[in-house]
Amino acid sequence: MSLPVNIDDYSRYIVMTDEQLLAEHVGSHILERLHRLRGLYAYWLQFPDKFERDILQQDMALFGVGRAQAYDDVRLVQILLGNMQQATRNFMRWKINQDLEADLKAARRAADHRAVASLEKVRVMNNRTDKEDEPDTNYDRIPLFGVVMTSNPAVLKIEGYNNEAALRKDIEKFNRKYSRETEKDREYTDYEEVEDDGTAGTDV
Repeated sequence: MSLPVNIDDYSRYIVMTDEQLLAEHVGSHILERLHRLRGLYAYWLQFPDKFERDILQQDMALFGVGRAQAYDDVRLVQILLGNMQQATRNFMRWKINQDLEADLKAARRAADHRAVASLEKVRVMNNRTDKEDEPDTNYDRIPLFGVVMTSNPAVLKIEGYNNEAALRKDIEKFNRKYSRETEKDREYTDYEEVEDDGTAGTDV
């Protein structure tokens, strides 16, 4: 099981050289982990289409860490350096915008209004400016459902009862009736003694 980390410290350490880290008296285990995180980051940059499970396997194979530690490493890479897949999408969106801007300038110079309109439509789609922003879901503001214990049977909203007193009265009446009948059944139930003929516990 890996120990909890100080994200602020790691955010500062991740961009420092080994000499600077040693000057800061950073422990060898932290230095070793920083090397792992940088290696995973470099690998993810080289292969941005890789999924988390691929980075996990790379960490275990290259650095010889256990699965639990590898999971922690991947999560830490995402926190410190960003999710590579999201960063790749943002980069590609930016790159497409740059190309579209160059094409738009050429189309305007050529007075090709049809091409300008088409390129503007593509730019809107690329940046999703034709769609509403997704509202932030403030989960921390969702009120918790409070469960309040009660002995009031009226909360069951049984049909025909509009107040607690009437419901309790009938509950007591049924309790008395059926408890008496149960005692009577136990007291006067006929029974017959059966003698053991030696066949008990055998298949018939």
